[in-house]
Amino acid sequence: MRPEAWIGRGAGFALASLALGSLHPSAAAQPPLSYEVVTETDMPHLEENLRYATRREARCLDRNDLSDAFWMLRHVSLQDCRLVKADEDASSATYRLQCSGGHGTIGDARWQFDEDRLTGTLRVRLGGKNMTFYQRITATRTGGASDCRSLHAGTDGAGVVK
Repeated sequence: MRPEAWIGRGAGFALASLALGSLHPSAAAQPPLSYEVVTETDMPHLEENLRYATRREARCLDRNDLSDAFWMLRHVSLQDCRLVKADEDASSATYRLQCSGGHGTIGDARWQFDEDRLTGTLRVRLGGKNMTFYQRITATRTGGASDCRSLHAGTDGAGVVK
């Protein structure tokens, strides 16, 4: 066989390997999946009986973008803040809180990924005040993408069950 034929076959094999490799589940972005989400909020500056809150909900989460997973960021006092992904690897992700209002609010979120569980902590220090709060999410997978589609149909549009 001529060398050109081997080169052609080698290139074809390399392209086929790349194409098949991209079909591997870890190489492709996963769709949002359904989770049982427990969110614990801790506000240390409040009196003991007001300091803690726990919220449970069925929700769809996208492991590739958890920037809107913390419900507290939808509060009016944080309406100009959003989480921006700073770093990510196979088992974790870090987000930085970016606020445009000039009020000095700072924070971050750190996520850990297991096969069927996501855990994340949002830490925020409100600008101009010495007030901090934390939200901790423990999300246990309850189903796949098809469960997410049916869950979304019975929610308020943000994945929260009505």
